[in-house]
Amino acid sequence: MPALVREQENQVDILNWFLTVNGVLTDAYSMEYRVFDITGGLPGTQVFPTTPGQYENVTNAPGKFGTGSYYAYDNTNLSGYTPPITASVGTHRVEWRWKISDIAPYQSGFEDFEILVQPSGGFGSNTYITIQDVRDAGLSATDYSDAEVLAAIEVWQTFLDRACRQWFLPKEITMELDGTDSDMLHLGVPIIELEYLKLNGSDDELDTSYYKVYNGITYPDDRKNPRIKLLNNQTYDIFSQNYDFMVFRKGYKNQILKGTFGYVESDLSPPKLIQRALLKLVVEKLTNPVYGEVDENLPSLVGNLIEEWTDGHKIKYAQSGGEYKPRPPGLLGITEDAEILQIIKLYKGPLAMAYPINDSIR
Repeated sequence: MPALVREQENQVDILNWFLTVNGVLTDAYSMEYRVFDITGGLPGTQVFPTTPGQYENVTNAPGKFGTGSYYAYDNTNLSGYTPPITASVGTHRVEWRWKISDIAPYQSGFEDFEILVQPSGGFGSNTYITIQDVRDAGLSATDYSDAEVLAAIEVWQTFLDRACRQWFLPKEITMELDGTDSDMLHLGVPIIELEYLKLNGSDDELDTSYYKVYNGITYPDDRKNPRIKLLNNQTYDIFSQNYDFMVFRKGYKNQILKGTFGYVESDLSPPKLIQRALLKLVVEKLTNPVYGEVDENLPSLVGNLIEEWTDGHKIKYAQSGGEYKPRPPGLLGITEDAEILQIIKLYKGPLAMAYPINDSIR
């Protein structure tokens, strides 16, 4: 399901409609749309345009971006449809209507999409799964509101990020890293794209011909070992070694790089297994809450009587549920779902460790 966050401008590849006649893209005589908030159920409340019953006309460019191709565009604000900061979080619906000719009747169709909270990284959807994904897993809006579902998604997504030591959506950030006197700089999260590198405290961006970014996603897959390698001009023969050698000079936060980072697939989406793990966690935690309903009339739970003194008036009971033991290492205190635990193992970020201060192996 498509998704927009509050104050995110719609693009042609998010909320769109393609009109075909006999399988061929065909321009409409008139194409219009409106948006409904259906977080409280159908038929919902019209939220764009704000006047009930009114449609936004996208028959011509810029709302029309190709033959028979249209997207949700706001003609007043001269931008793609943008949910306001006050928009309800949850499922919304775009209703499209069109007619092929002036005398033809209107036809209509619709598409549902999610409105999500504003992400800190400035990208589109900031969650790996949507509220609708949870609904499709069998959790109805009658039992779990959109707000409850979204809160659970955000909490357990945070847990997944922490457990895996990385994140699974693109984030544009600037890093300040310590130099190590090596020509290789290892990172803890995959590199999607590097905008610039400032070497050894310099204010100038290093020419891209002097370094290589290891950011392959298919083959080779560098996501398990993301790194930047300085390219040094070296010549070898059996008698000598001549080189012009650059290093990430040892220092405190003297290597500055800006780019987009995250463990994502080639289309910048989270890995399917991570989405599955998050969905299972959310369903598990919503359907099996830590704190259930308490019946105040029930007696206190105690274990079996294991010791009684007749003269000293001493009675000793076993601890309810057995003796307390330290929680085993790992994540078993969070979930016992073996599939979730194995997925976390698969996507754990690389560990940071010290390495020799010398030229890396070619």
